[in-house]
Amino acid sequence: MAVVQPGEAAPRWELLAGMPCWIELATTDVEQACEFYAELFGWEYQTHQDDEAGEHIVASRDGFPVASIRHAAGDHSVWRLFLATQDVDSAIGQAVEDGAQITVPSADVPGLGRKAVLVGPSDAEFGLLSPAESWQFDVGLPGTLMWAELVTIKAQTADNFFQGIFGYTAEQFGAENRSNYAVWYLAGESVLARVSMIRDYITPGTRPHWLLYLGADADEGIDGLVHRAIGLGARVRVDPYGSSIGRVAVLRDPTGARFAVVDDTQATDWFDSAANFDPYDD
Repeated sequence: MAVVQPGEAAPRWELLAGMPCWIELATTDVEQACEFYAELFGWEYQTHQDDEAGEHIVASRDGFPVASIRHAAGDHSVWRLFLATQDVDSAIGQAVEDGAQITVPSADVPGLGRKAVLVGPSDAEFGLLSPAESWQFDVGLPGTLMWAELVTIKAQTADNFFQGIFGYTAEQFGAENRSNYAVWYLAGESVLARVSMIRDYITPGTRPHWLLYLGADADEGIDGLVHRAIGLGARVRVDPYGSSIGRVAVLRDPTGARFAVVDDTQATDWFDSAANFDPYDD
C-alpha cells in the first residue's frame, strides 16, 4: 500500500500521509478484552507471533481487519490511533526533533507494516505506521473506526505539532464556556479532530488521550448497544446524546479502556464533542 503526500496525484485507494490507518488496544487483560469486543461487535481474531514485534492479535469483522489487541506494558488499558507515513523511521526523527518521545520503538509487524508509538509534546500517545503491501483496514461501518478526537490540555501545542508533521489544515469551532474544537483536514477531507479540555474538569490525574469512535449498527442503535455493553461488563462514562456526527455514547470496556460508540444515521444539527461531557477521570 503506497502512502503519498497530500496534493500528489494518486489513485483513490492510495493512503495520504497523516490519515488514520490502524487502531490498537493495549490492554491489561487480553482474554477479557477479546471476549468483550467479540460479543459487542462480532469481532473474530487471529494471533500472530513475531520475534521483533511480539504477540499481537488482529481483530476482523466480516473477514476484514479492524484493529489489533495486545498486552499493555503498564497498568492501564488504552486505545491507540496510528497515522500513516511513508517512512516510519524518518517520521520518528522529525517527531522527536519537534518534541515527541518514543514509547514503543519501531518494529515490523507481519501483514501490517512497520509501526512505532510515541508521546507528542501535547502529552498524548500516538502511533505511526508505514503499511505493508498486504495491509487492510476496514472503517466507516458498524464495529469499525468511524472518527477520532485528540483530547488534550495543550491544544495549540497539539495543533502545531501534528500540522508540522502532516501538513493538516484546520478549522476551529466552539462556543463560550465549551471546549475549543478543531477539525483537521487533508486534501480538503476531514480526517481527525482536536478537543481542548475544559479546565474546570481537569485534575492532577487527568491524561490527554485519543477518543476513538466505533460504529454502531443502526438496527440496534446506540441505546441498545450501550445496554448490551453494560451487560458485558462495560461502564458508561457519557450517556447517549445526539450530535452532528450521530448519536454518541462513551464507555469503558471491562479492562478500563475508554472508547466512544456512534450511530451516524442519527446525526443532528447539534454540534458537540463527547469530550465535553466526559469528566476525564474516574
